[in-house]
Amino acid sequence: MPNILVLDDEKLIRWSLERLLSQEGYQVDTASTTDDALKLAGDKAYDLIITDLEICGDQAGPFFAAMQAKQPKSYVVTLTAMAKDQAERMLGGVKTLAIIEKPFTSEEIKSVVHGAIGPVNRSIFS
Repeated sequence: MPNILVLDDEKLIRWSLERLLSQEGYQVDTASTTDDALKLAGDKAYDLIITDLEICGDQAGPFFAAMQAKQPKSYVVTLTAMAKDQAERMLGGVKTLAIIEKPFTSEEIKSVVHGAIGPVNRSIFS
């Protein structure tokens, strides 16, 4: 089962994404701080990391470098309340699979996740 890490300081977003993606068949862990996310990333391999960009603040570069060191095979998706061009400037060249602007729809999230790591094939016999 593919593993996803969700990092966002907004409890409702963490809960919503955990619920949505768990219903899609993914194993989802959540973190509310970058320190918690890095600790989880040191303990478990993730196929996809969904992170709020603003939670990183001016430490986006060091955070993404540390996350890349711990999870070199993970895809990263950023969520942001900023316009995409502003988010790209804040990322400063950090490569992410997608930048998703808030508010987002469940279909947007599912589309990006399925495109990155594929849908979970759930058998009625599993």
